[in-house]
Order: sequence, then C-alpha cells, then structure tokens
Amino acid sequence: MRIHLVTAVLVVLFSLVFGLSRMEYAILFFALGFVITAEMVNTAIEALVDLQSPAYDNLARIAKDVAAGAVLIAAGIAVLVGIVLFFKPDKLLAAIISIVTSPLLLILFAVLITFGTLFIFKGIELFSLSKRKKEDKGCF
Repeated sequence: MRIHLVTAVLVVLFSLVFGLSRMEYAILFFALGFVITAEMVNTAIEALVDLQSPAYDNLARIAKDVAAGAVLIAAGIAVLVGIVLFFKPDKLLAAIISIVTSPLLLILFAVLITFGTLFIFKGIELFSLSKRKKEDKGCF
C-alpha cells in the first residue's frame, strides 16, 4: 500500500506540472483509486484468511494469490493509463525541463522522493512523533 500511495502522490504532482485536461484528470484519479481500492480489498481478504486459517492451507493460499493478482492487474492497468496520458513527447520534455529548471519544483520533487522512499522502506513509525516521545520518556 505504501508504494501505491507514494507513487500516486508523485504522479499527481507531476500531472500538475504536465498540465492534464479535466477529462484526463478524471481518468487518472479513477485509475489511482482503482489501484488503492484493489489494495484495500487485498488487505482485507488476507486478514480474513489469516483469521480463519492461521495454519497453512492450500485454499487460503489460492485466495491470497488471487487477491494479490487483482492488485497486480489494477496496477498494470494504471501503468497503461499513465502511458496513454503522459506519452506526449513534446509535453513530457517541457514538463521535465520545467521541473529541472525550477529550483522550487526540483527541491519539492527531491524531498517527496526522499520522504517517499523512507516511508516505503521504514513505514509510518519513522515519522511518528508519539513513538519518539515515549522513547524519550523511557530514557529518564
């Protein structure tokens, strides 16, 4: 889920620089929502399967694999939508040049990519202030 969320934020930010039409934004948000929804359903199915069948069961494996496959298909469709929306060479080059030549946009993308990468690999606990406060109280 974290990978999908970080990717969605970066794609939406890039789309603002790229300049999509209203219809293209509708298609983009539908594709992003489709992937996030599929991921949520996958998580729910996996939790229910684990609750019902804590030991290994071949039917449980099939249910989990099919749910994960649905996410894979949704993500693949979203990639295809992205290719259709963003594969306009002149516009794509102009958007990249805008980002590279604008210090504010370049810093914004660099910060988002950095924090996004940390969020993907370290999770929300990295950014949690409540955890740090508890750890600080334990030191005294």
